[in-house]
Amino acid sequence: MAGSWSWTAISRVSLLASGGLAGACTATVWRCRERQQLIEAGEYCESNGQFYQIMGHAWDHFRRDFCVVYGPLFNCQAKQDHYEAHVLATSHFEHLDQFRKVGYHELDLAAKGLALPGPFWKDSSWGYSAWTTPVAGAGQARNVQETILAQVLAVRAPTACGFGTRSHQNYGGLNGQGAEASAQA
Repeated sequence: MAGSWSWTAISRVSLLASGGLAGACTATVWRCRERQQLIEAGEYCESNGQFYQIMGHAWDHFRRDFCVVYGPLFNCQAKQDHYEAHVLATSHFEHLDQFRKVGYHELDLAAKGLALPGPFWKDSSWGYSAWTTPVAGAGQARNVQETILAQVLAVRAPTACGFGTRSHQNYGGLNGQGAEASAQA
């Protein structure tokens, strides 16, 4: 009788464990598929054989205007006279209008491996559109922005690209790490 009771307990525990394992596997597969669908639903573009993922639109406090936030889907090293090494970037809308819109299926394997599931923000009180739209009559603001850009391009900095005041790379910056790094080298 005791032997029969122990087999009953073992079979119940086995059944419970099997059910828990099956449920966990199903939930994992479900979440993986959900994540993949979010990645595939993303907005992507291509320029000169390189792929980018559009993350959204952000308010740029310096320019006092919206910009596009995007991520290069490749290891983006600094390029002289263009940009510093980065994993996220912003740009004006006309810049990205020159890129070719592509679907997820057009990305190469390396780009697919770097694509992220969105959305990239959450605010349950948000009542406006997720994307911005152009405003008529903003020509004067655009002209001022172009003048400021021309002035920025004329100033050189000791960074890999020659622009900016910050970098992911170490140039002996003000944070105190530059002297330590050069002393160790």
